[in-house]
Amino acid sequence: MRLRNKLLCHVAWISITAVLAVTHAQTPGSPDRGPVELEADSAEVDDASGRSVYKGDVVLTRGSLRITGDVMRAFVDAHRQLQRVVVEGVPATYRETLPDASSRHAEAPRMEYFTSGPERLILLEGARLWQGDNTVTGETITHYPAEDRTVAEGAGGGDGRVNVRVLPAPEGDQ
Repeated sequence: MRLRNKLLCHVAWISITAVLAVTHAQTPGSPDRGPVELEADSAEVDDASGRSVYKGDVVLTRGSLRITGDVMRAFVDAHRQLQRVVVEGVPATYRETLPDASSRHAEAPRMEYFTSGPERLILLEGARLWQGDNTVTGETITHYPAEDRTVAEGAGGGDGRVNVRVLPAPEGDQ
């Protein structure tokens, strides 16, 4: 029985590694971020459908990008290229370390990260995105990292407005 459990664990690990072994091939229009590494308390991988579900203190890293949450669903294409990640958390978080600027951070109860077409992060159900002292809050925020562009929407009805705070650049940075 113990040998069988070890074998099943080994087969599961190989399946998870195969699904997440995103090659270094670059999708047109998106930066090459390298392989995906994922940690969680549990994982369920369906190779046939290209879908996997990770639960419990989930951490996804890919180059300078880090996404965390309570539950994460990953979707890969037929070539095992990561296409999309849906993450839920209290809150789900995003962090991107930038080479010549402050790190970019985000949090929301739910977020979707698309690796191509173009690369984008969609923050849902009440979100906040910030870099240094500059912040954007709204019901839905879509951020395009390669374009350094953000689109924010307030909640429908009521006074659910978008809030943006942008500080002027220091004298030497203009």
